Order: sequence, then C-alpha cells, then structure tokens
Amino acid sequence: MPQKHAKNNGSSTYGVFSHTERKQCDFMSSQEARCGSDSQLPFGWCALSLRPAVDPVATPSGHVYSREAILEHLVTKQAELKRARELWEAEQAADARREREASARNDETLLLEFEQANDPLVRDAPAAAKPGPKRARLDDGSYSHSNFAAPVKTGSTELVVRDMSKKVDMDARDLHKAELSRTSYWLPSFTPEAPQKKLAEPPRRPPSPMTGAPLRSKDLYKLDLRKAESAKTSRNDHDGSDVRYLCHVSGDEITTQNVLLIRNTGCVVLEPVATRLGLMKEKRCPVSGAKFKDKDVVKLKTAVSGYSASGGKDLVVKKYRAQGGGA
Repeated sequence: MPQKHAKNNGSSTYGVFSHTERKQCDFMSSQEARCGSDSQLPFGWCALSLRPAVDPVATPSGHVYSREAILEHLVTKQAELKRARELWEAEQAADARREREASARNDETLLLEFEQANDPLVRDAPAAAKPGPKRARLDDGSYSHSNFAAPVKTGSTELVVRDMSKKVDMDARDLHKAELSRTSYWLPSFTPEAPQKKLAEPPRRPPSPMTGAPLRSKDLYKLDLRKAESAKTSRNDHDGSDVRYLCHVSGDEITTQNVLLIRNTGCVVLEPVATRLGLMKEKRCPVSGAKFKDKDVVKLKTAVSGYSASGGKDLVVKKYRAQGGGA
C-alpha cells in the first residue's frame, strides 16, 4: 500500500522549508513589491522623452508632453493610419468585387436552369436523348461518367444506360468522406486551411500615446510651468539635476499633490490651494484675473507617493511564480 503523505514530508520541499522560508524563496512563491516615487515620472516631465518638458503642453487626459515630441508622434501615427486605411479600403473593394462576381454566376446559373425547364425540346425529350451533365471531378481524382465520356467496352447500351441512371446515395457518400477524413486526415483535401484574417477599420485620428484615445493637435493645451530656483540632486546619473516645478499661487513645490490647469490662461495651481481660495466658485484665474468655465479646468497627472495610504494602486508590482516543490 502507498505510504501516507505525512511520512514523505521530509522528502519534499514543503517539508524542508518553513512557511517563512518558502515566502523568501524566489522559485517557490510570487513576489510582490511596492515601488516608490523615485520609480515614477516627476511632474512636468514629458511622457514621451522622459525629460523635462520643453514648450510643455497637456492633453485632455492630463498628461504632459513636449510640444515637439507629441507633434512628431501625431504626424507619425497619422501616416501609419493613412497606409492602414488604404489597405483596408483595398480589401473592402476586393470583397465587394468577389461578391458581385459570385452574384453574377448565381444569376447565370438560375437563368440557365429556367431556360432548360421551359424549353419544350429539352423538357419533352426522352431521358436517353437529354444532354447529360458535365463531367465532374470526384474526390479520388477521377471524372464522373457522362454522355461525353469514353464508351464502356463491356456490356450493351441498355446496361450503360441503366448504370448511369442509378441514384447516388449522398448520405452514404458523406459518411464515407467523413470516415476517410478521420482515418486519412493527412490528405491535402482534408487539411484545414487558416481563414483569411480581415483587417479592422483603422481610426480616423491618431491615438494618444498614454491613453489610446483619439487626439488632435488642437486638443493640446499650453502650460506655463515655473521651475524651482534650487534644483535637487538627481538620483539618476543621466539627468544631471532633478527639475521641479512650483504652484503659481502658493509657490509650493509640486510632487504628488493634485494639480489643476486652467487651460485658457495656462495657470497651474494646486487643488488644495484652489479649494481654499474658492477658485471653482468665482471662476476667475488667480494670476491673470480672466474668467473661465468648468470645462476649462483640467486635472494634470502627477506622481503617487510610495505610502500605501496615498492610494497608489498602480505602484504595486507582482511577479507570479508557480507553486510547488523544487528539484
């Protein structure tokens, strides 16, 4: 009789390691880690070039880009969409042409059958005098017998006519074909063919690089970013300095706070400051004094703090590994 699992406990990995040790082993458990703010893009940096934005602009989703980088992206994607649309339109035209040809062939067949059914010479003629069907190619590569086939050497004319007048059992033929496809599936006639993949209709406008939503050049809003006078030393060797930007009203450094953009004036203000001053009620820019509407306010994307209380769910990174004992 087989032994119980408890007796083999020491032979498996689960018996050698404890629960804490198994959690620490890379090859036995999924690894989960929470990234800090240093792994995110600072506010005011271009989401394409990953550098401080030059001539910064913002999209309706709140992402910040350099104007040159985002315009180059839009031009490149527009050219790709144009080529994709040309291929899609060519495929649609080819499908329509094939449908017209198939419809024309069907109409010709129906017309021929109608003429034969209403022709008195063909309708009233005896069965032996009627023209036989065309020679059809069978599954085994041979041709079916017809009135135009070579005469059979053995047998009389009555035998040939009787043999040709036999009804074909289509059900038995289909069963034989199905059985042949099961036992001789390697034959070319039974080999499945991959269906032709249809091209999807490409969108009219190029997508946003971050959200994928349609984006136009006139949807880019200019930002007036004010740099901090003293730049901190960057932890990235290739950056040189960690460029930071300030709120236009309070002068506080923008890191992980919520930021609002008044797009008709380019004013950047922290959301707590705007709430404290009642800017959303007065509908007036605190810098230029110009009036704005609710649709003119855009919430910009900022980094998220590494603390769990900040609600940064996207900072949790998990690497899944299969559970089980090692070799």
